[in-house]
Amino acid sequence: MKKMFLTLLAAVLFCAAGSCSKDDTPGDPEGTAMLNMYNEQNGKTMLDDSDIYINDAGNFISPSDCQIFMLGKRSGLGDVQISALKNPATEVAVTKGYGYVAVRGAAARMFPSQNVALPLDPALGANYLKFYVADNIEDTERGNLGAVVKFVIETPRNHGLPEWGSAPYKLDYSSKALMDKVAVTMPSDNFEAELDGKGELVCEKQGRKLVFTLLEWPSYGSGSTYYTLRLRIGESYTEVRVALDY
Repeated sequence: MKKMFLTLLAAVLFCAAGSCSKDDTPGDPEGTAMLNMYNEQNGKTMLDDSDIYINDAGNFISPSDCQIFMLGKRSGLGDVQISALKNPATEVAVTKGYGYVAVRGAAARMFPSQNVALPLDPALGANYLKFYVADNIEDTERGNLGAVVKFVIETPRNHGLPEWGSAPYKLDYSSKALMDKVAVTMPSDNFEAELDGKGELVCEKQGRKLVFTLLEWPSYGSGSTYYTLRLRIGESYTEVRVALDY
């Protein structure tokens, strides 16, 4: 009997170690903090160093500083992954089991696709808050008092984008005509480009290629000039220069 008990105990410990577990929920990222966020009637707890708090309506709200993105149901903070940041708001519902991202409005840029991204400029040191509502704070007499929130400060990922301020793309038009096209390869096929072409140079996305077309010869310079190009992938963007030789 004793031998059978030991065998069963070993089986239980084996399962507890993970072999019998079916829980594939990503763990909390390094640096995760947990906060009891009481609403404005019960202490008005601020989320980290942002101006985000929970108002009387049961919503996360940022009066002036942040754009908030509600990402929907997630299994935990580690499951709050960003593919794009769209539909920013200053007030969103506090919902148990939902993931969120907040960025400071002054640092963010909205692209023509209406996706918001943060600069990879090292001088700006842009970051964002990723947070998750783990539970509600309830009181039998006073009702809902707020939410238990897990959060972490993240920096925008590089996604293989070229270095901020660099000049990675050179267009040689010295032996080409107006309306000729020049294509360059991007880090992936899910990029977005925004070019300040001064009415002379335009570009369009074609798969993983960014195709440039020169509409007019530059009326300045001595055979070489530069244009500003912003490239976005996911939550990040970089600003580089495109060199044109003509």
